[in-house]
Amino acid sequence: MSLHTTPSPAPAADEDAPRYMQISREFIRGIADDTYPLGSHLPTEAELCEQFGISRFTARESIRVLVSAGLVTRRPRIGTVVIAKPDTARYAQDATALPDLLQYARDTDMRFVYIGKVTLGKAQAKEFGVSPGEEWTYALGMRYAGEPGRADESPVQSRPFCITRLFLNPQLEGIGALLRERKSAVYALIEREYGLTIDRVEQELSGAVLDADDAANLGSTPGAPALRIVRRYYGKQDQLLEVADNVHPSDRFTYRMNLRR
Repeated sequence: MSLHTTPSPAPAADEDAPRYMQISREFIRGIADDTYPLGSHLPTEAELCEQFGISRFTARESIRVLVSAGLVTRRPRIGTVVIAKPDTARYAQDATALPDLLQYARDTDMRFVYIGKVTLGKAQAKEFGVSPGEEWTYALGMRYAGEPGRADESPVQSRPFCITRLFLNPQLEGIGALLRERKSAVYALIEREYGLTIDRVEQELSGAVLDADDAANLGSTPGAPALRIVRRYYGKQDQLLEVADNVHPSDRFTYRMNLRR
């Protein structure tokens, strides 16, 4: 049975966001203030379309944000059920193909705390397949569930679910300044500003533990288990353009793969 309580109106700060994000934020607030308590059902797609005057696509996208944030689950013949509060939710990433990885960057908010340069040593240069001594742009950022480029403080953004170390090819001249002003995913910035296309993404997953610095930045405990995901973004002719080294506390992130034969 679905609850039909209408969420409170979105604040003016949401007006520039896509419609699906406006609606998802309304439900995040509703879940946070117990308008939709744990175990309750959100409206169906048809009910959302009627309530907000939106298409089924927009309705599905708004619910997908909540699923990715770990706040609700969708099951056939059961519906969309609230399973977590915003301050306890874990981010869930689903991946079946390259567009899913790129969607992850679009749906989350990277906030950089440092942007500078780094000279690659022999080991790192070998890992990147480039020459030692090259100077790459380096950035350290915290990733939150939410739309990139926005600094709103919705409940689901109360704590980061990932720390990212980003390395960018020296061919991307001036990208450090662009990172500070960006309002989109980094890969989209590269494609738009440099006329390059991300043709392939290579991904490695491994277990890790949080060191003291990462634990402090993430508000976690040193030695806590974590998932490390390293993504390498390649352009045409297999040119490495971007490396993102991501560390996720195990209690805040779920990675799902749906494989079909």
